[in-house]
Amino acid sequence: MKILRLEYLKLRKKTRSWLGPILVFWLIMLAYPLTVEFLQDKLEIGFFSVLWIAILISMMLATEDIFIEDYNDGSLEQIMIKNSSFQFLVSMRIVIYWLMIGVPISGLSFFFSLGTTEEIFLSLSIFPLALISSYIFLNLFVLGNALSLNKGSLLGALVTMPLALPVLIVLGKSVISIQLGINFLEFILLLLGCLSIIMIIVPVIVSYIIKAHLE
Repeated sequence: MKILRLEYLKLRKKTRSWLGPILVFWLIMLAYPLTVEFLQDKLEIGFFSVLWIAILISMMLATEDIFIEDYNDGSLEQIMIKNSSFQFLVSMRIVIYWLMIGVPISGLSFFFSLGTTEEIFLSLSIFPLALISSYIFLNLFVLGNALSLNKGSLLGALVTMPLALPVLIVLGKSVISIQLGINFLEFILLLLGCLSIIMIIVPVIVSYIIKAHLE
C-alpha cells in the first residue's frame, strides 16, 4: 500500500500527465457530433468506433512520460537498485494510471453513450467494456514506452499499436452483440482473460527492458 500511495502522490503532482488524456478524450467525443452533420439523427452509427479510438488515443497519451522523467533524472536506476521487485512497482504504477485516467474516461464513456444513444442498458454495458479495454491499452502502451524509452514515444506507439487492433475488433463485435440482444458476456470474459495474462506478463517484460536500457 505504501508503494501505491507513493505512486498516486507522484502522479497527482503531474497534472498534465493525468488530466491531459482525459481532456483529449472529452474533446474528441465533443467534436464527433460537430463533424457529422448529415448523421445528426443517427449519431450512434459511428459513435462507438470513435469511442474506442478515443480511449486508445487517450491511453497512448497517458503513458507518454510514464518512465521518462525518472529515467532522465537517474531516479529510475535508484528505484531499481533499492526495489528487488521492480515488476511489482511497474504494476502499481499502471494501476494508479488506470485509476486516475482509465476509470474517469470509462465513466465519461458511459455518459457520452447515454447522451448519444439514449439507451441505458447499452450504455451500462459499454462501461465495463471501457474499463477493461482502457486497462489493456494502458498495459500495451506502457510496454511500447519501455521499448522506446530513449528513442521517443512515437516509436513505442507504432510498435504496440498492432497489438491493440485485436482488442478493437473484439470491442466492435461486443457492441454488435449488445445491439442484437446476443449474450455479450462472452466478449467480456474474453477481454478479462486477455487482461489477466497481459497484466502479469507486461510488468515482467517492462522491468527487463528497463534494466537493459539502464545497463
